[in-house]
Amino acid sequence: MNWLELANVAAALAVSTALNSLWLSVVLAVLAAGMVRLLPRANATTRHAIWVTALLLAVATPAMLLIPRPAQASSAIATALPSAPWVVPVTAQWPVYAVGTWLVIAVLLLARVGWSLVHLHRLKSYATLVARRGNIRVLASAEARVPMAAGFVRRAIVFPQSLLDELTTQEFEQVLCHEMAHLRRWDDWTQLAHAIAQAVFFFNPAMYWIGGRLKIEREMACDDWVVSTTGEARPYAACLTHLHELTRRAPAPQLAPGATGRTRWQISARVEALLQPDRDSTPRFSRSGWTAACALVSAALIVAARTTPPVGVQEVPVASMKLAHLSAPAAPTISRAPKRFTPPRPRLVARRTPELELPAPPALTDAPIVLVRAWQVQVSPTYFVIAVVFFEPPPPTVLNRI
Repeated sequence: MNWLELANVAAALAVSTALNSLWLSVVLAVLAAGMVRLLPRANATTRHAIWVTALLLAVATPAMLLIPRPAQASSAIATALPSAPWVVPVTAQWPVYAVGTWLVIAVLLLARVGWSLVHLHRLKSYATLVARRGNIRVLASAEARVPMAAGFVRRAIVFPQSLLDELTTQEFEQVLCHEMAHLRRWDDWTQLAHAIAQAVFFFNPAMYWIGGRLKIEREMACDDWVVSTTGEARPYAACLTHLHELTRRAPAPQLAPGATGRTRWQISARVEALLQPDRDSTPRFSRSGWTAACALVSAALIVAARTTPPVGVQEVPVASMKLAHLSAPAAPTISRAPKRFTPPRPRLVARRTPELELPAPPALTDAPIVLVRAWQVQVSPTYFVIAVVFFEPPPPTVLNRI
């Protein structure tokens, strides 16, 4: 295949994987919602852990699609696999354009996440130190609009400068406890992971649904932390209402968890949950949460292994599978022009012959003559025999005659 055909096949595989991850992540979100419904007495920390598990599974859906299925495990019935209802063509150009558009949008959204990190670091750099709570700094900034937990490197809690005069001492401590709960629960990192996943899988509606549930459960879990610390739910509910009145129009950074948000229904749901008398407000992860998380993972693996993906890839046509750098050898060329005759060059071939007995010269009949070697030199078309004779002792008269 040439590079264009390889790009078409890779784009078709990417589009089919993205479309298959849509339905699988939606199924995971529905399963997570069912797990939460089956645990009505679970606290917010447990529900938040279930939704975090759903987020991680939704991110891993492309890898889960590679799980071998029972029909593919048997080679005897490998040819009888059911075809997918929808097939992405490998000869069309639109999958390449779709993948290019996805890359552009994903890069822009990831750049937005990076800019939020830079803005958060700059906000902490120019803020004023107010107090310290352990290794966490309490800062005041004129650029901040809402109280926020600025985590990652050199964790800090940033308050708006104008808000310090509006809150009472009790309200300030309650809001500070809420923001410290975000940092101790590592909500800054989970929020960063969700922001990256939502930037990459921006086309997946399940990511936005899971993100909304993560946000409300995260804030409720930090509310439970405040109530378990102070032991008073109603004063804290009044503090949230007052804080929302002061900061209801103010935007918050993307990666900084805060005590309030711009949506009114979240504050209403949190206040209503705080005023429930039989509500479990412990900020600990329960055993039922572990069971629900393991059950969710098992159900996701079973669904991915037992269900045939609805979107497939068109088979590559045989005609398009050409070897670009391989061609048939050319036929040998036979020239009919008469060639000029050139006589063969003489070859010298040395052959070893057995020892020969030569007759002694007439004048040296009594001298001992010993023939050691005899070599024959062939020169086509005439042969010469050269005999090398050694005498002991060699008489000079004989040597002169040779």
